[in-house]
Amino acid sequence: MAKFSATTGNYFVVNSSSSSFKIPVSVTAATNVDRIINYTVTSPSGAAAGSQYVALPGSIVIPAGKVIDSIELKGLFSGYPTSTRKDTLDIKITGGDVPVAGYNNSFRLIMQKSCDVVPANLTGDYTRSTDTYNGAASTNPNYTANISAWTPVNATSATVMIKNMGATSDNGWGPFASTDAALDPGIKATLDWSNPANLTVNIASQNYFNDGSGNSTVTGSGTFSSCDQTFTITFTVKYAGNGNNYTSVARLRR
Repeated sequence: MAKFSATTGNYFVVNSSSSSFKIPVSVTAATNVDRIINYTVTSPSGAAAGSQYVALPGSIVIPAGKVIDSIELKGLFSGYPTSTRKDTLDIKITGGDVPVAGYNNSFRLIMQKSCDVVPANLTGDYTRSTDTYNGAASTNPNYTANISAWTPVNATSATVMIKNMGATSDNGWGPFASTDAALDPGIKATLDWSNPANLTVNIASQNYFNDGSGNSTVTGSGTFSSCDQTFTITFTVKYAGNGNNYTSVARLRR
């Protein structure tokens, strides 16, 4: 009986010719002859051979004396122009020299783009930043925020300083005074990329600005893309002037 060893997987396509994902296919018992197992590939998300992945032959050979081998699928980095594209491939065993098992005969693979987290690519000015409050975009978009002071915490985490985040005067809280923490030293944030499917930003409570009514504080969380070089941060300001909380979304873009 021919079957997959598992039924689901996640493939993060990187910018390398060696990038691939192997899907193990097994049979019940070894024999002294090669055996061919046929399969089909479909994509409900619209992924296409030659665009998002290298075309597959539609069959795999289990060599004589063995009970397992793998379908090797190669993703095409160029087929994922942005990190927001996510594809689904359904691979189904259809027949061949071995009967199809009544279970584990289909495999669903989720594919998406992944880029290395490189400090030099993520620090510097974000000149097309904008804010949203209560779902309404700012009427003063494209301000400049800055990310600096990259300090590694471990292999998949670092702290940074974000300056001028939330600077729009209608949907944000700026323009800031040079003495405000939003500009000096900036807002400290922790980046975490231990899960390549979810690169996160976390801002612990800290001073944000002082408009004369006392120190207003900010907390926040969100995500970032090492491929697109963007940050989306939902942040809440506790305004010292009245003690109320106000939540906005900052989108930092190059």
